[in-house]
Amino acid sequence: MTPPEPMTFEDLTSVYRLEKKAPALSNVRKDLYRSMSNLLATVSKEYERQLARDPDSIICEGVNQRRKKIKLLSMEIVELRMQKVASLALRGARGADNSIDVLTPEEKEYYSEVLAASRKQACILDSLRKGTRYSSPDIDSRPSEEKASPAAPPKMRETPAPTAPATLSEAPGPADMPELEEPDDEPEDFLEEFPDRITGDVVPVAPEPGMTVADDAGPSEEASEDHAAVIRILEDLPRFSGPERDYDLRKEDIVMMPLAMAMALVSREKAVIVRPTP
Repeated sequence: MTPPEPMTFEDLTSVYRLEKKAPALSNVRKDLYRSMSNLLATVSKEYERQLARDPDSIICEGVNQRRKKIKLLSMEIVELRMQKVASLALRGARGADNSIDVLTPEEKEYYSEVLAASRKQACILDSLRKGTRYSSPDIDSRPSEEKASPAAPPKMRETPAPTAPATLSEAPGPADMPELEEPDDEPEDFLEEFPDRITGDVVPVAPEPGMTVADDAGPSEEASEDHAAVIRILEDLPRFSGPERDYDLRKEDIVMMPLAMAMALVSREKAVIVRPTP
């Protein structure tokens, strides 16, 4: 059996766009999480190699930006699919017949755990009504020998000698009797005193069929004008990688790129900043 092809940066961005647009889980490769981890490890090793060779080079800066972008997109994909799997398990706890063919092996394990916990929580009222009690784990940090030691015999409580009954003159008068607090006719308003007791977390659910989800292009550093600069290339440059794409620049090319990479080229007199005319 041939091993699966390694994931590329383009594959990662494609998975991110699908998960961001679709309300349901998209059909992905079964080794999704392993592939994302391998991609991040490969780019991290390349960054360490460029860092040891020339930490101030534009190639090193480009690999670093690509590494950060891959890590950010991978974390976003994990969170998006985790929310969808949890919503799927909640629907299954309510009796829905879910198909889990699109889940990866890691997600199937997560689905089973959330499904079991959700079913148990859904029956909590019946369990309490029937007298079932929850048992807390033993968190006593004492050694087992100390726990196994026999308990000391209980001490005999001494019975005080009977005293003579008080005479009529020694009986407490009305002034000595404590005043009893009258019960409050109005019940305490616990909902106003503890408003946080009735609030709960909102469980994310998938939108109903027919609803549209706004297209989010995802985090992009090159798309932000505050973090980008337009430069003119002064000489031919070797091909290098950026956070969003690869660059193959020639003399007199005009290009917009992340500000950190642009300033690295300017400081080495490889490019100049292009000032827009008013």
